[in-house]
Amino acid sequence: MILQSLTENINDNFYRKYNNRMYVWKDPDPNSTYFMAVDVALGRGRDYSAFQIIDLYSGEQVAEFYSNTTPINELARVCFEEASYYNLCPVLVERNTIGNNLLDYLFEQLEYENVWFDEKNQMGLQVTAKNRENILVEMEEAIRMNEIKINSKRTVMELNTFIISDNGKVKADTGQNDDLVMSLALSIYGGRRYIERNPDIVKINSKKDTNPLMPLKSHKLLTSTGHTQEDITWLIK
Repeated sequence: MILQSLTENINDNFYRKYNNRMYVWKDPDPNSTYFMAVDVALGRGRDYSAFQIIDLYSGEQVAEFYSNTTPINELARVCFEEASYYNLCPVLVERNTIGNNLLDYLFEQLEYENVWFDEKNQMGLQVTAKNRENILVEMEEAIRMNEIKINSKRTVMELNTFIISDNGKVKADTGQNDDLVMSLALSIYGGRRYIERNPDIVKINSKKDTNPLMPLKSHKLLTSTGHTQEDITWLIK
């Protein structure tokens, strides 16, 4: 099973930053392009704020941040520092509710310019019921096709408690969290579109013996009627 394989390939060789809130498996390679995606919470002990950083050439998760006590302004500073460190990588922020506050602080106050814009030229990504299904389907495909290498035990644990509810919604099981899963899904979704917009980046590091996180070429996504032909039942196996 896919989830069993993910568990077997967890990588415990990492170091910690920001009082154990961030795990780092690989420091930046100057010849690589990275992508950060951020799922934002209030930082008051409820939901967790999380971000993932992936290498767009190899699809490997190189760093992960996870905290339910980090205020928005502090989180913005961490994002600024780490995105700058990882070769000024693009940063996708889920802009639902307080995500706008993070974007404002990151872009306006800290003047980080490589913020991800959507197709309507708005900063960040508004996650809706409709595009959320597409985002999760793309994550499932990337994992199933070995386009993404997940190193984190925390992320794999969340994937193991990510279920299909009785009403058909894919979500965290009762009492569990999905912030690492959603930030991973957003990093795949945004990373693929970043490559589509910047196709030359896959040529920069052509000597690497890995494949980039390539955009979808043919895939059955969510239809206008809200149904999908993609099987994601592996998430609960």
